[in-house]
Amino acid sequence: MTILIRIVLISIIIYLLIRPIVKFFQGLYGPDQGTRPEKNDNPKSSGVSKEIGEYVDYEEVE
Repeated sequence: MTILIRIVLISIIIYLLIRPIVKFFQGLYGPDQGTRPEKNDNPKSSGVSKEIGEYVDYEEVE
């Protein structure tokens, strides 16, 4: 049982070490177009709907 746990832990460590290296080389040879969404300068996309209402920041008074 301990051998199985060791194998699983070693494989997780190897995976975590190899993954950033593979992503680095993918970025060198060609930009991924699906990973970075392009920024749209759309004035309507403010992030908060007008139906939600106004945000009020209250301060504590002692």
